[in-house]
Amino acid sequence: MLTIATIVVAFTVERINPLLDRWRMTRDSFVGRDLPFIGLAFVVEQVATMGVSLVAARFVPDGGFGPLADLPLPAQAVVVLLALDLLWYAYHRAAHTVPRLWRAHGVHHAPSQLYVLMHPVFHPIDLLVSRFVISLLVFRFSGATPDAAFVALAVLNLQQTISHVNSDLRTGPLNYLLIGAETHRWHHGAGERVNYGSVLALWDIAFRTFVYEPIRVPDRLGLDDPDSYPDPRRFHATLAWPLRPTATAVPTPVE
Repeated sequence: MLTIATIVVAFTVERINPLLDRWRMTRDSFVGRDLPFIGLAFVVEQVATMGVSLVAARFVPDGGFGPLADLPLPAQAVVVLLALDLLWYAYHRAAHTVPRLWRAHGVHHAPSQLYVLMHPVFHPIDLLVSRFVISLLVFRFSGATPDAAFVALAVLNLQQTISHVNSDLRTGPLNYLLIGAETHRWHHGAGERVNYGSVLALWDIAFRTFVYEPIRVPDRLGLDDPDSYPDPRRFHATLAWPLRPTATAVPTPVE
C-alpha cells in the first residue's frame, strides 16, 4: 500500500509539473510498450518474493542470528540496505558491460523518456536477480531479522520509484546520500555510464561512477544505438533477445 501511495503521489506530481515535456508518458508509450512489462513484472516479483519468503522461513530464525540480530532495528535495516545495494551495484554495472546481461537489462534503458510508471519496465532476468538472488543472499547470510529486511525493502522500493519521476525535484546535498531523480536521470542518459546504485550514492562515490549535475539534464535518454536493440513494443522479441545466439540480427522494429 505504501508503494501504491508513492506511485500515485509521484504520478500526480509529474503530470502537474513535468521537468521536460519530451519525457512525458504518452498513451503509446504506456499502452503500446510499457504495460506488458509492468504486468509481467508484477507476476515475477510476487513469485520471487514468495520464493525468498519460503526460503527465509525455512533457514532464518524469526529473531535473526549472529551479531547483526543483536543490533537495534534501524541499524539492522541500514546494514541490510547497504548489502542489497552493493550487490545490486555489482550486478548492475556488470549488466552494462557483459553483452549477454545487457541483452536483458537493455529493455529498461530502451525508452527515451523517464517517468514513474516506466520504472517496472524490466526483463524478468533482471527482476529475478534483484528480487530473488540478491535478496536471498542478503537475508540468508546477514542474520538480520524479518522486520529489518522489510524496512530495508520498503525503503528500496520507494526510492527506486521516486528516482524515475519526471519532475524538477531538487534535494541538494541529499543527492550525495540517496540516488534520486536528479542523479538517476543521468544513469538513463544515452552514452552515460554512471550512478549504478539503486538507493544509496555510497557505492557510486566509492567506485568513482557518481555524477551529480543539478543545473543540467542529459541531452538524450535511452540507448546509445537504438538500432542495436529490439523495439520494446515487440514484447515477445524483447523477452527472447537474451536467449538468442549472439550473432542473431536485431528483430525488425515496428513500423
